Amino acid sequence: MLDTLQAARALASLCVLLFHLSIMMGVARYGGVAAFSDVTASLGGVRFFFVLSGFILLIAHARDIAPVAAPLRTRLAAWRHYLWRRCIRIYPLYWLYTLVFTGLVLLGTGTEARIPDNLADWVTSLTLIRFTPAQPPFPVAWSLFHEMAFYVVFSVLVLNRRAGIACFAVWSVICLAFYGYAPVEGRTAWAVYTGAYNLYFVLGMGAWWLWRRGGTGTVELLAGAGVVAVAAVLVRMHQPGYLLMMGGFALLLAGAAKRERAGRVRVPRWLVAIGNASYSLYLIHEHVAGVLLKVAMRSGLYQYAGPHATYLVVVAGTTLGGITAYRLIERPLLSLLRRTERKPVPVVAAPAAAGGSAL
Repeated sequence: MLDTLQAARALASLCVLLFHLSIMMGVARYGGVAAFSDVTASLGGVRFFFVLSGFILLIAHARDIAPVAAPLRTRLAAWRHYLWRRCIRIYPLYWLYTLVFTGLVLLGTGTEARIPDNLADWVTSLTLIRFTPAQPPFPVAWSLFHEMAFYVVFSVLVLNRRAGIACFAVWSVICLAFYGYAPVEGRTAWAVYTGAYNLYFVLGMGAWWLWRRGGTGTVELLAGAGVVAVAAVLVRMHQPGYLLMMGGFALLLAGAAKRERAGRVRVPRWLVAIGNASYSLYLIHEHVAGVLLKVAMRSGLYQYAGPHATYLVVVAGTTLGGITAYRLIERPLLSLLRRTERKPVPVVAAPAAAGGSAL
């Protein structure tokens, strides 16, 4: 995958970590000082993740989108390949971490997170399909419900290009018509599947389309910077300003990817390493940070160094924890599952990125 996309994944996951850590440190048992909250409160890491998903999914599966005239057998093979790759990317690691975390809760680790107490809520949490408004054991997994909805609509595109385009068009119109962001306690199926967050995937797909058109990326970078600057003012007054801001980020993403393709961008390897680990880091960061904060409070680090220095130490430790989880758990698990995959019938629809599959 393009290193610029990995860098973007790293930045998005770090933004989520920084945002949540400020909130956590504002709680009395962690000192009651929301360190750096003036800065982190405006970070939109999850929104940017959705834009990235739209771009990355097309890089990973553009070849699976069969021409209209392709035989049904070919389209079904590509569709099965797509579904398998998406399922093994999301579910096994999520289930494993959920199992471990649930066990820790049952052992009485003192966390305030909740685990489902009925079958319907468990089905919702494990399938990442909104049957109930229940919050999953990993609170950050709320975003994966949107992700899975995007994967389902994209699967129609893989099976039938025209039908898929129509589905995305209809879905976008519905999300615009009912524009809004569901609160934590109001994440019903309707609120999730008609939510404004889903529009960000489409913006990411648009960024991929711009990237495919070629060029040096200068126009996209300048336009994106201008759009983000305007949106930064509008988001304080109107929620639709977030949509404009993500449109600006999509332009920046397309521009950065073009610059890399032209050999004008080099991404630090440490940033690529964090990008590789972004899924593990995203899933476990609250729990790892919580453990590190407890250690900081009990060891005297917080009292000695103060909240802001403690914040930086916890950020570094949590990031290292995410990278470790990726290398010891996520990467071997994903490699094992991919070796069991049956090779699909080749479909040639659009060139993928240099370097192979993105996910």
